[in-house]
Amino acid sequence: MKLCLSIEIQEGMSYAETLAMTQDAEKLGFDSSLLAEHYYPSGPLDQYDVPRMSADAWMYLAGMARETDTIRLGTLVSPVTFRHPVVLAKMAATLDHLSDGRAELGIGAGWLEPEHTAYGFPFPAPARRADLLQEQLQVITGLWSQDPFSHAGANYSVQAASFTPMPVQQPRPTIIVGGRTTSQRLPRLAARYGDEFVIGQPTPDEARHVRALLDAACQANHRDPLAVALSAFAPIALGDTSSEVERHMETYRQTNPQYVRMMDNVSTWLKGTPAEVQAQLERLSEAGIARVMVSVNCDLHRQMLPLLAQAM
Repeated sequence: MKLCLSIEIQEGMSYAETLAMTQDAEKLGFDSSLLAEHYYPSGPLDQYDVPRMSADAWMYLAGMARETDTIRLGTLVSPVTFRHPVVLAKMAATLDHLSDGRAELGIGAGWLEPEHTAYGFPFPAPARRADLLQEQLQVITGLWSQDPFSHAGANYSVQAASFTPMPVQQPRPTIIVGGRTTSQRLPRLAARYGDEFVIGQPTPDEARHVRALLDAACQANHRDPLAVALSAFAPIALGDTSSEVERHMETYRQTNPQYVRMMDNVSTWLKGTPAEVQAQLERLSEAGIARVMVSVNCDLHRQMLPLLAQAM
């Protein structure tokens, strides 16, 4: 199993803080550092004492590509509602060049309605957003594999486009499709167009269920199920002792609205001492999880990274 940072930069994280956490993870052997792409904090705005900076993930990634060496870099995830797929394909391919072949593209249907309302992005119904996701995946994978590439769809049109620069990685950078444990259509899209499907806070039983859906979808698309990984997104609370872990949980309640929002399902966190978290990771691995993407957004999480590496 691989460990990945899912850095919630929309929770007020500066570039310096994001880079420092990523560089620490790189030294500890983490596989990747993926940045959330939001224009608003993901907790209710009335829970924040002061406005929190929500910077552009792709601009951060461009800088990080030149200040890291081995850790993989990307988004988790870029909403299809934010931009045209040609723009997204161009940004990800350019990041692949800046990072010497370490880019990953996380893409999803979008879910945070307040940021769409505030900034004027259309926020259609879920089925409609899934349609956009499917077509964006068609365009991105087409641009990265065919020259020239044309596409005439319900939402996007591309005419004999010769795409440059092609990604460094061949056949392409990893495409991660974001979804939920209850998603039915999104695993099918991941199996057809992607390389990885990530779900939020699954139990081992839920992971096994989604893995079975993903396997069936891969077979229906004549793909080897081993070609499409299943990953899990999880909050963390690690300490050397149980009492230290509980102190961290209280800190979250007082200072971290993003983590408070996820406390309804705390049984699916990576929570405990390194030995306890190691056992949780083993159960997820046995259930088919290939990579765990840990949610981090503050200096307290940075302090937990050595303990998390120890749990591996």
